[in-house]
Amino acid sequence: MNSLESLNSLLNRMRTILKASGIKDHQLYVIPKEYKTKTLASAFDWLHDIYMSNEYDRVSIVWCSIPLIAWQNYDLLGIKDLTEQKLMIVTSRALIKLWKNKRPRLFINRQVEFCENCNEKAVFTYKDEYKQCGACGEITNEQITDC
Repeated sequence: MNSLESLNSLLNRMRTILKASGIKDHQLYVIPKEYKTKTLASAFDWLHDIYMSNEYDRVSIVWCSIPLIAWQNYDLLGIKDLTEQKLMIVTSRALIKLWKNKRPRLFINRQVEFCENCNEKAVFTYKDEYKQCGACGEITNEQITDC
């Protein structure tokens, strides 16, 4: 397993908790391209430190204490003042603060590129296996290359 795969594996494991805490979706993916080994290693170390942090653990405990279907029902019904929701907000603040502290640029997953569909430069947001144009919304499948 190479460094990019290791980084993505850890990020995939953490993604649900990070999304639940309010981390923006576009920060939870790494653009599939070649990186220097040192860059990947420092990004992995930073992400692993967050994974092992008390802040991540607290959010994880609150999130996992309630079934996913209950969280979805709260959103669907517009319920916002339950104890577990308040705990999630309080614990998420510390995790978001930690996430913003010295975050590697790898986790800023937007890139300005030329869009062939709308014929202009636009901000593309990358996901696991595709990228989406911010101007026209076109989704382009990306082939992930071995680095």
